Order: sequence, then structure tokens, then C-alpha cells
Amino acid sequence: MKKLLLSVTAMLAISASAKAGVWETTCANCHGRVAPSKTQILEKFATPEDLVKRARELVNAGVMPKGLQFGLAAKELYGRMPKMKGVHMPPKTDKYTRFFEVLPSTPPIPADNPMTVAKVKLGKMLYFDPRLSRSNLISCNTCHNLSIGGDDNQKTSIGDKWQKGPRNAPTVFNAAFLKVQFWDGRAATLEEQAKGPLTAHVEMNATPEMVVKKLKAIPEYREMFKKAFPGEVDPITFDNVAKAIAAYERTLITPNSPFDRYLSGDKKALSRVQIEGMKLFVDKGCVSCHRGPVLSDGLFHKFKINDDKGRYKVTKKKEDMYKFRTPQLRMVSQTAPYFHDGSAKTLEEAIDVMAKKMLNVKLTRSEIYRIRKFLDSLTGQVPMEAVVLPVLDDSSR
Repeated sequence: MKKLLLSVTAMLAISASAKAGVWETTCANCHGRVAPSKTQILEKFATPEDLVKRARELVNAGVMPKGLQFGLAAKELYGRMPKMKGVHMPPKTDKYTRFFEVLPSTPPIPADNPMTVAKVKLGKMLYFDPRLSRSNLISCNTCHNLSIGGDDNQKTSIGDKWQKGPRNAPTVFNAAFLKVQFWDGRAATLEEQAKGPLTAHVEMNATPEMVVKKLKAIPEYREMFKKAFPGEVDPITFDNVAKAIAAYERTLITPNSPFDRYLSGDKKALSRVQIEGMKLFVDKGCVSCHRGPVLSDGLFHKFKINDDKGRYKVTKKKEDMYKFRTPQLRMVSQTAPYFHDGSAKTLEEAIDVMAKKMLNVKLTRSEIYRIRKFLDSLTGQVPMEAVVLPVLDDSSR
């Protein structure tokens, strides 16, 4: 388990770039630090076939994660694709798949919050710790439960003193790929987002001072913050709490969904009905907003279904009245109810409403069914570390 966490988190330590190759975006920060460097690999393995064979052995042994593009990485190192079963060049896109992308192995990493194993471990502890709330009952995982799709499956979340929040909790899985956070985009980064629920009176209802005081009273946290933020005289700060939680959240990626395998060339990964649903998704216009790796354009669109004024509350601009950020669709089958107010109880209902309100299209029951089956294919693999609960230090109680 420790080796797996080390491999995964170390690979996340470099920012993904749309123009960079697989080696730069996925391998480089691990290889040369906790794994053999590029030079060492070329010296040890005579051919790309030898390299890919060894990589597969490490995956089967649980040392390296699944879903990495070993063939492309080997091509970049050796100048040719490995000639072996199961390794192919990425398939050419067609009129339908050109709107989508395989979910990347690494999300963008901000320069002021680099990933480290110590920081991710700390962030996981904080994510699951209810003592960060005023009541000592609510954690990040309360509303973004990693065992049920990364949200709480509630219309709106229940917070401090049983208060109900104003909006539906979106999934935390793959949130690292979003351009902005929250339905109204009031947070530009995961670090900013992490601070919001901690201090919101209808959520965890804490204060920065309260959080810091509690953490400083726990011996294990004092040691963990020192390791996660070395060189800092006073590492337990509210900013560092947010940085650690954000670092952990950037590991919450769900790769290897059936749709990812389909985009990678496995044409048997989707059923006939799912392929028909994908084509309907494109032909009916859903793809105009839901595109890219997480099926969200990251933009704000008018969607008035109640009195919530949306992004207007943030910008105070009239043109932003009732506008909300396009939600991502990864893991969407597991995150009912839907919309910013949780008013759509089922995915079928959400598809029907979106088609009518946003596209002025009336879908048949058969079309809704096929689109829903396509959206089912966006459910990927939940990281092993996400479903293993940490043991919290209770020495302060």
C-alpha cells in the first residue's frame, strides 16, 4: 500500500501540459527521484519492448498504478512504438470522439503547492477529520463521501446544527481538472475551495483560528505538518491546511472508465447502446457544453430553475444572473440528485430537463435511455487509497 501511494502521489508532482508528452506529464517527476531516471532506463532496457514488459510486471505486482500509457512513454524514449501485443498508437478521432479526451493521469499542479508524499498523507488525514468542524462531527468526507461517488447523494448538504446548505454538493472526484470551483465559480483553485466549507456557517462553521488551535493540540499533526512543510517555523497555518487538503484532492482521479478505454482504441469497451448514446449526446448538442476530459467546458451558462441568482452573487454583473458553471460528468451515474439545487432526482430526469431547457429538444424515452447508458460509461476506478480510512490521533481528547 505504501509503495502504491508513493508511486501515485509522486507521479502527480508535475503539472500536466496539453503540449507535453507522456513522459513529461506522467513519468518525469517520479523517474529520477523515486524511480530510475530516463538515462538509467535507457541503459538498463535495450528496447522499448523490454521497458514495457517490466512496467507491466510492476503494475501486476501493485507497485505502479494501472492506466498509464507505457507504449507512448516508450516511444518518446526510444523513438518507436513497442512491437508487442496490447500496445497501439492512439486511435484517430472521428466526428464523435473528437470532442472528448481520455482522462489524464495527472492534473495541473500549482507552483506554490507542489505535491509530496508527506503533504498528501497529511491532506488525507485532514480530509477525514471531523475535528476541523466546530461541532467535531463534520469532515470534508461528510459532504464529499469517497465511498458513494464523491458527494453525499443529498438534495443539499446538512451542516452545523443540522442546517441545510443552499446548493447541491458536487463530486470531489476529478475536481482538480476544473477551471474554477463551486457552482458559481467563486474559488479559482482547490486551495481556495478547501477553505470555504471549513468556515461556512451552514457547513463546518469553524474559524481559521479554531482550526489551527485544535491541530496544534494534537501531537501527530504537529509532526505531520513539519514533514509536509519543511523549513517553516510555524507550519500549522490555515493556508497550509488548505494546501494539504488540496494536495490530497488532486490524487482523487478516476481513470480507466469504459469510455476512456473506448477512446484509447478498445472498441469493445462500450456496448452498442452506449455507442448510440454517445452519438446522440453529440448530435443533440449536449457536447456544446459537456466536452473535454471531464465533459465540462468550465464556462457559465444561464440555467434558471429557482431563485438562486448563481454567479451574479459573486460578480454583481447583470449578465451573470442565474448563470452556473457547467458541471463535469465523470462519475455522474453515482452522484444523484442533480443540478445546483438537487431538484432532479434521477439521471434520466436531468437529461430530459437539460434537453428541454438548454437545447430546446424533446427527447424520446428511448433516446434518454441510450444517453443515460453512455453516461454510465464515465464511471472510472476509484483510487484504492481513497476508500481506506486513516487512523486519526485521539490523544488530544
